[in-house]
Amino acid sequence: MDSGNLKRSAGSSGYARVAVILLLVVGVGTAAVVYFLQQRAVHRRTEVLQSIREPMLIQQKMLQELAKHKNRSISDEDAVGLKRELSADKGERVAIECTMGDLESCYLALEINLIFEASGWIVEEFLFATQATPGQTLILRVRDESMLSRAERLGRLFGSAGLPVKTRIDGNQPFDLKIVIPSKESPAAREGSA
Repeated sequence: MDSGNLKRSAGSSGYARVAVILLLVVGVGTAAVVYFLQQRAVHRRTEVLQSIREPMLIQQKMLQELAKHKNRSISDEDAVGLKRELSADKGERVAIECTMGDLESCYLALEINLIFEASGWIVEEFLFATQATPGQTLILRVRDESMLSRAERLGRLFGSAGLPVKTRIDGNQPFDLKIVIPSKESPAAREGSA
């Protein structure tokens, strides 16, 4: 009887060894899968960070270029005056347009946008034109003649802030009033400097 128990005990010991080896293999395999997934996640995070970093570096370079040039801007004092005057027409609507890719005109458009919003105006759209309108003079486009008096008043306000304005009637536009911020330089000059 004792020898039978020894055989069973030796057999169950072999079974235990196989079970332990299987558990070790499964454990090592699981650890390898977890390690692989962690490395893959780290690699993806690195790729995402690089994909974010590259456009940021490009934007930083563009902003540095923008800072080198004299840009149209509204002084703090003029902004306060514009806000005060525009507040009288709180609730009126305006659309603002700048040239896509032209940081200088879009920065000025953003300044004007913020002034209108702070004055209680409703900025219906902030538009990016695909074709540049060259010039230094802001363009106020009105849908019809009934808006001319408002455009003339805005022209005087922006003129007092050092931004010349001209008015055009454009019956095809969807907005009653749109302010177009033209590109300071022509597209050909901009491409030549790039």
